[in-house]
Parts: sequence; C-alpha cells; structure tokens
Amino acid sequence: MITWVIPTIIISLIMFKLDAPLTPTQNIGFAALLISACITYVVGIRIVMNDK
Repeated sequence: MITWVIPTIIISLIMFKLDAPLTPTQNIGFAALLISACITYVVGIRIVMNDK
C-alpha cells in the first residue's frame, strides 16, 4: 500500500502545483480518495486473511 500511496501523493503534488492548482474542495476530495483506497486495501487484506 505504501508503494502506491507515497508515489501517488508525490506525483500529484508536483502535477497539481505545476499544471492546475486544486481548489480546497478538490483537495478534500483527493484526500478522501486516498483514505478510502487505503481503507479498501486494508479491508480486502483482512477478508483474505480470514478466509484462510
């Protein structure tokens, strides 16, 4: 998960600063996207581990 989250944040911050700065609402949406992706990943791993 860290190998996806860290590069996503770094690349997105660079891209958003150079290309199109985000509004505060878009920043909240981007943070919600990252948090929900992390939660989905953790829940998926727990489900697989419980099925063993």
